[in-house]
Amino acid sequence: MANPPKAPNFDWKMYRYIPSLAGAIISMTIFLILTLLLFWQWFRTRNHILIFVIVGAICEVSGYGNRIGSHFDNEAWGPFITQSTLLLVGPLFFAATIYMMLGRTIVLAGGEDVSLIKPRWYTRVFVGADIFTLVLQGLGTFLSASVMGTMKLRLAIAGEKIVIAGLALQVATFVFFLIAASDFQVRMERKATVSASLGTPANSDWRKLLWILYSVSSLILFRCTFRLIEYAMGNAAYLIAHEWTLYVFDTVPMFLTAVLLLVLQPTKYVTKEYRKSSSDSGDEVQLESGEAK
Repeated sequence: MANPPKAPNFDWKMYRYIPSLAGAIISMTIFLILTLLLFWQWFRTRNHILIFVIVGAICEVSGYGNRIGSHFDNEAWGPFITQSTLLLVGPLFFAATIYMMLGRTIVLAGGEDVSLIKPRWYTRVFVGADIFTLVLQGLGTFLSASVMGTMKLRLAIAGEKIVIAGLALQVATFVFFLIAASDFQVRMERKATVSASLGTPANSDWRKLLWILYSVSSLILFRCTFRLIEYAMGNAAYLIAHEWTLYVFDTVPMFLTAVLLLVLQPTKYVTKEYRKSSSDSGDEVQLESGEAK
């Protein structure tokens, strides 16, 4: 089924260009290699938090794989819907990993007493928002693209608005996440200064972990902001109408994110898992070592 017909007040197309075959193949190959390396890292460490990164990388691989199909038929709905959905929601799985790491960073630093909320609540709040964003963006993308093929234009426009709302929520979530992480760092630095004055040994791993989280979060936030502006400008605007913007402002940031997570391995700083304490209060969060003590 081809693009819907134009109207005086409506101009929408799947693509306003023929998707680059070389760009899609190179991107798919790069993310496939990263996926295999991440899977190998997970196989060696069995740190299950890496599963979300792997799922996100698989979304990228499948998304660019479908753009290969769109190169040969840029009016085919199947590849268009699939690549639109997967490339839009894939980074949310990377984000979930980052959100889960903040609570673990707080426990690693021994900063539960200076944290605004209990560490496990950071994971619940931010991952919960991430899941809600995933549902919004996935639903909006699928609804917008699929009903466009049946010419139900009102539903299609509603789908695009849902996507914009999901992207706005994602940007807001990342901003609040960075604020929360920065607030913890300021509080923890004060505590570390006091501890140093008392001669208490300091553990600096939490600082390294925080800076890794800042780096990857900034990359994903940059990408999400681009996507928000892209959708808000509309289907006929410059950003969607030119393919190079996708590769520069989406593909490159996500590639760098995957590389940083693979090379810097933030999960190596957290080799222990959360569990609820068996204490009477039931509120304490501890670390349980996989090694016998």
